[in-house]
Amino acid sequence: MTDQVPGPRPSGTVYGRGGVEMSGSAPDRLPRAMIAGVVVGVVAVLGLGYAAWSSTGGAEQRPAAAATSAPTEPAPAPTKPAKPQLTAGSWLLSPLDDEATYLTATGEYAKMSPADPATLTVSAGLADDTCFSFRLEDGRYLRHFDYRLRFDASDDSDLFRADATFCREAGTDAGTIRLRSKNYPDHVVHRRDDDSLYIDKESGTSFMVQVPS
Repeated sequence: MTDQVPGPRPSGTVYGRGGVEMSGSAPDRLPRAMIAGVVVGVVAVLGLGYAAWSSTGGAEQRPAAAATSAPTEPAPAPTKPAKPQLTAGSWLLSPLDDEATYLTATGEYAKMSPADPATLTVSAGLADDTCFSFRLEDGRYLRHFDYRLRFDASDDSDLFRADATFCREAGTDAGTIRLRSKNYPDHVVHRRDDDSLYIDKESGTSFMVQVPS
């Protein structure tokens, strides 16, 4: 065997690693843009497949949340109409909780009765314009005499004007009144058992006013 003597290396041929490695025809890495596109495509395919699977009943059907509604507030209780208040004008006078009974005139005396209600013209008090006086259509005034209530024509005296003046105060129920004597301030109009009316040293009767029909 003949030993070969190495000759000079051909020019233009690069051996080993230099500035550029020539190690095959394909590059070592794919471009990043291509890899990202592949990933996006895979994700899109998986998403479409899951959507198709869910639409055919593959996904677990969760019960819809029960509709909730705001709690309803209870309807307000019906309110009773406000009772009329005693002012100047024409009124009927009834005892509390007895709207079918009225103050009326029986001869010269005042009493409570379910018949013949007396329409009373109410005006500023003859002896005190912060209080009230009550007059019938025939001109007679409600006044007390010997503590009993009656109807008399005015004699234009100071005593008569005081006897015919009654001051309003709150009754035992909302919207009702009691009538206190002007010249006997510790006495109030009181309905007795026989339906007669007096000024008495008692709690007095609570009255309500009604509009004449």
